[in-house]
Amino acid sequence: IDIQIDKTKAKMQLAFIYPSSVSKYARSSLNTISGYLSYQKADYNLLVIDCENESYDKISSAFSKVQQEGITNVVALFTPNAISTLNKVVSSDLKVYLPLIEKKDSLESNDGLIFGSISYDEQLKKLSYYSAGNNAMFYQDTYLGLKLKRSYDSIIGDAVVRKEIGKNERNFKSIVNDYRLRNSSLFLNTDLVKTSLILSQLRAYDVFPRIIFSTQLNYDPMLMVLTQDKDREKLVIANSIDNVDTKLKDEITTFGGNITYEWVDYSTLVGVNYLFNNGNSSLIPTQVANNEVIYTPRLFKSTEVGFLEIK
Repeated sequence: IDIQIDKTKAKMQLAFIYPSSVSKYARSSLNTISGYLSYQKADYNLLVIDCENESYDKISSAFSKVQQEGITNVVALFTPNAISTLNKVVSSDLKVYLPLIEKKDSLESNDGLIFGSISYDEQLKKLSYYSAGNNAMFYQDTYLGLKLKRSYDSIIGDAVVRKEIGKNERNFKSIVNDYRLRNSSLFLNTDLVKTSLILSQLRAYDVFPRIIFSTQLNYDPMLMVLTQDKDREKLVIANSIDNVDTKLKDEITTFGGNITYEWVDYSTLVGVNYLFNNGNSSLIPTQVANNEVIYTPRLFKSTEVGFLEIK
């Protein structure tokens, strides 16, 4: 039996575009969207397009397919490298939500683009309020590591110690065994594994900063597995993921999304909720204003079993 489905009667017409060559978040983000639409018991048509890469031709072709289907709501997992192309191909009749891009990354104005990336600048500002001075900073030579370094330089600037952690770094004694780190306010702009090694080595060599800061990068329960409680005693982590309805969270978890610890999944949730409701709704505390998501960073300490917000 050939069943014809009239897509025009679906309450939600949505396209999900991702370039498989650069996006590692596609599956989880798509799971988040599916879990959200299931929670809403929505009648929907979801068009999924792998545009392979972020070239102009590939992105333009993907949006041509979207327009051919008559879809106007899009979630697109492009990096800031694609912003120039997006400004050219996204017309004003579309609403394109971009979980990985901040509004400040775009030099042009395009009402069709909604920017959903968390702001590491805002997280570093929040952390810096609690700095006791004598700032120090470690970073990595990676895309995100260098982005965090630039944020640190523009917001905090001064550092008595500034060290790059090499990708294959194994000798942490020479890095942490530095008298200038004692009683410092140490910012770790490093990934989870490097952060865990640094925390354990600081204690191993009796080097005790006054306070240690990190961003969303290390808001991950694996931190408790990779380190001991005493390693994390002075660690404060910024997190921009807010709490949502428990039933919604459970539904998304069932589908394979993680809106508790994966900020890209949470950003995707903010976006699909905004598109579904044609604007903000009280279901998600994080809101969109002037075509960008307004995140509120909160600070956390780690415990044996997870993270505890510092009120």
